[in-house]
Amino acid sequence: MRYFDFRGTSIAYDEAGAGSPIVFLHNLGGDRHIWRAQFDALRQTHRVFTIDLIGYGDSDAPDDGYTVENYLAMVTAFFEEHDLREVTLVGHCFGSALSLLYTQRDPERVRSLVLSSPLTPATLRPTRTAWAARLGKRVHIDSLLAHVRIPGPLAGLIVAEQLGSAKAPQAAETVAHLRESWTEPRRLMVTAAISREIPRLGELDEFVPPDDFPPITTVWGSRNRVLCARAGATLNRTLTPSRAIVIDGAGHLVMVEAPDQVTAAVLAATTATRVVDS
Repeated sequence: MRYFDFRGTSIAYDEAGAGSPIVFLHNLGGDRHIWRAQFDALRQTHRVFTIDLIGYGDSDAPDDGYTVENYLAMVTAFFEEHDLREVTLVGHCFGSALSLLYTQRDPERVRSLVLSSPLTPATLRPTRTAWAARLGKRVHIDSLLAHVRIPGPLAGLIVAEQLGSAKAPQAAETVAHLRESWTEPRRLMVTAAISREIPRLGELDEFVPPDDFPPITTVWGSRNRVLCARAGATLNRTLTPSRAIVIDGAGHLVMVEAPDQVTAAVLAATTATRVVDS
């Protein structure tokens, strides 16, 4: 594990391997460990980074700063600090939203995108998760939530909601880690604070990539209960991905439940080429 200083906030990340770079960004409530299988497999052939977003995993959890703009600034600073170019940028849920927003601003640094269950207002709205996001938007009790620890059994239910039926045998360690991490102080505060920013992601529901935009791969689990796979299919009509993958039986955490399929999708994306006007 390494650390990167972003405006006085310590950001944890893992780096390994050599070759063309791959950067992984995780979801709300998760951390860099959701990408463990992909990190271990792809480090053999690529320079791979997995990052803990502000407030998650081993990164600092400050009292404020949980805005889309601040997270985008963090990603930008990380790319510049490591002089990353021709990156295969892989995101999950909120990490997918950040990946797409970042690429809109600096497409020249990105070779291709892999968007796993991209979070937008439209993909969230039909799900049971949406009520919690609406509550977080209306109730500003961050100082109180900073001291609330989620009980272990409830943390287990939160993680179980993210899983379908396609659990890989090697997923048990990551699932146990996620259950434990949900009981950490500030985890609820950070997620509630970010939920107020979800309307900011509405522009992604209308975004039509230009012809020379980096090629996009989307990945959904057919049994995703956190975000709506049907709404994801609608989103694909405007995103026009070069590959649209649906993993049968998987839930929200497709990279944990079907690690080999997600690794293969990322590996294929590393050789994708954008359309360049002649």
